[in-house]
Amino acid sequence: MHSLLSMILANYGQEFMRPGLERIERALKDILPLFSKSKVVTIAGTNGKGETTLRLSKLLKNHTHYVWTSPHIERITERFRSEEGEISLTELKTLVESCHQKALSEKYELSFYEFLFFVFCTWASKRPPEYLLLEVGLGGKLDAVNVFSADLVLLPSVSRDHQEILGRRFDQILAEKLGTLRTHTTLIHFLESQYLCERAEREAQRVGAKVMSLKWNVSLPEYEFSMRNEALAGAAYCHLINEEFLPEKWVNPVSLLEFRGEVRKSKHEWIFFGSHNVDGVRKLIQFLHSGTYTFSRPPYDLIIMAFSRRNLQDVRVIMKMVKKARMGKIVLTVFDHPKAMPRDVMEALSLEEGLEFVQNIESYIDEQNENLRILVSGSYYFLGHVRSLRCL
Repeated sequence: MHSLLSMILANYGQEFMRPGLERIERALKDILPLFSKSKVVTIAGTNGKGETTLRLSKLLKNHTHYVWTSPHIERITERFRSEEGEISLTELKTLVESCHQKALSEKYELSFYEFLFFVFCTWASKRPPEYLLLEVGLGGKLDAVNVFSADLVLLPSVSRDHQEILGRRFDQILAEKLGTLRTHTTLIHFLESQYLCERAEREAQRVGAKVMSLKWNVSLPEYEFSMRNEALAGAAYCHLINEEFLPEKWVNPVSLLEFRGEVRKSKHEWIFFGSHNVDGVRKLIQFLHSGTYTFSRPPYDLIIMAFSRRNLQDVRVIMKMVKKARMGKIVLTVFDHPKAMPRDVMEALSLEEGLEFVQNIESYIDEQNENLRILVSGSYYFLGHVRSLRCL
């Protein structure tokens, strides 16, 4: 696995955003027509798109479909799924090698993300499915998945993230997400504010797309984000199979940690949840403080957090929110990844916020004598790093 990823990194660089569709359109020009009979579902949004995608895939288990998600947390194979499950490493290696040779011979100038999406499309084209589920990597309008003309666009949320690329205003961010709409597209969203709902309606009308807002159909507290994602996946499933969407069928309690989250037990109990931006952390805190999940003592003995490079003010806001929530002792750390926040920045932040900074989290955990309940949060890349540690 490591050698495969190293080979891709050596030839296509690190996974940084390179807006534009020209490169991937050229690489996929002979592949796209093979999906003419497939229904394309594009999932955009700031938070919730990964969980919504995987929930919809589970609902479509009896239908042929392929699922593209990003980023991967532990294994690069996580990005490649079908109704049969995750691609095998052996099959992925073969695909990567053949696609790399094709890219060299045709002189494709693809980024890391674009190359993997090229590999995914090549894989899926060998057996064109009923459905293609495509999670947007960043934004929407200029993301590689937008080379496909979506039949259905799902939008679980819009909030501020990647502002240096998408803009600081909500209308700018929403416009990037809705760049995935086409004349024949149906948009199903769970936007919270009236302002964004109205903007989405106007943009859909402008391009000739249809709109379904779950804000008016499904009544759920804002903190029940996992149930909201389940309802959105349910509405999408009903739309795809031409079945009436009955909201009450899709608002039953579901596990918060069923998909992107995970619980692992060794000496300690580890809970992983990738809340990596202000809105995601806010929703997680609201969930834990909700009436259903009220706690009389901090739910975690330890909260370990680290972040990818991002707006430092956003990280300060997140730290203040987590401190105020009193969910457990907070420890900041760093991890080895090109996108990781630099050590000096995290050390300065921990000092500024009066929090403990730990350089080597594995050694720190080894020194703990008692059994702990540990929440790991922040960057998805950080979650992958912690999951690979020996202490788990």
